[in-house]
Amino acid sequence: MKTTNPIDAARIELLLSDLRLPAIKLMWPTFAEQSDKEGWPAARFLAALAEHEIADRGRRRIERHPCRSTTAHRQDTRQL
Repeated sequence: MKTTNPIDAARIELLLSDLRLPAIKLMWPTFAEQSDKEGWPAARFLAALAEHEIADRGRRRIERHPCRSTTAHRQDTRQL
């Protein structure tokens, strides 16, 4: 298993903060360790991180605007 260089890890943390990617910032060390152990291709590693970021953004959006999310859902079901 490879270990992440502390300087690289610090750079990644800063970049992810600047890009406002909180879920990836939180999850990348765990996924990096798992991908190193299991020999994931880079695309799989990035896809896993992106999927978690999208899911987290959706969850936070619903938490911020619970009325809007239920209203939008009702409108969608009426259109069916």
